[in-house]
Amino acid sequence: MLASVARFEAVAAGTRQGLEPELALAIDPLVPTAPLIDSLSALSQTYPALPVSFSTEGLGGSLRRLQSGSAALAICLLLPGFPEDIAAYPLMRIAMQPVVAPGHPLASLGRPATRGDLEPHVQLVLSDPVDPRGPSYGLASARLWRFVDLGRRLDFLLAGFGWCRMPEHLIASHLVEAKLVPLRIKDDPTPGEGLTIYAAHRRDITLGPAGRWLLERLRQRLAEPPTP
Repeated sequence: MLASVARFEAVAAGTRQGLEPELALAIDPLVPTAPLIDSLSALSQTYPALPVSFSTEGLGGSLRRLQSGSAALAICLLLPGFPEDIAAYPLMRIAMQPVVAPGHPLASLGRPATRGDLEPHVQLVLSDPVDPRGPSYGLASARLWRFVDLGRRLDFLLAGFGWCRMPEHLIASHLVEAKLVPLRIKDDPTPGEGLTIYAAHRRDITLGPAGRWLLERLRQRLAEPPTP
């Protein structure tokens, strides 16, 4: 009881000094956690009484939370570009690897797959849960199975139900164990340098002290140069 009272008093004292009562973060499911841990650990040490909440939803969820005001800071992809009401700072890139299960017909092509090779096979697509028929990127198959949960899509991929592009950090162990095999795609439109992950916030809402501190820490720790 005393510990709970002390925590409540610490939060109240921080609020009186201008610290936000809670820091709400939204993180896209494709974002790797490991590069963020150091900065989040330092945040906890710097603001030990600050409650932090996380949301991880399907594609588009982080941006929606920012725009609705239910998240102060997002770590996310911004495709196809930046909305005018969002300030964004590049943090890192994630490599996207096309893969299939070893028993899938595409695994034995022995050459880069063409669009004609891909079209008959199911492509496992990660979609926006609110607008699943909204903009999609990298579609190459005539048969699309849409998922909003990244883990569920991985289950189907491992079971040989189709092919897709996956973040390399999520499938590294499966590649080593030969549970998945790389798929080469001719004229693959996915950027070879990977997809850019941004820290983003609304332009018209000033971040609180902890939000500003975390944003600056992330930008210092991660190597991408800031956008103009």
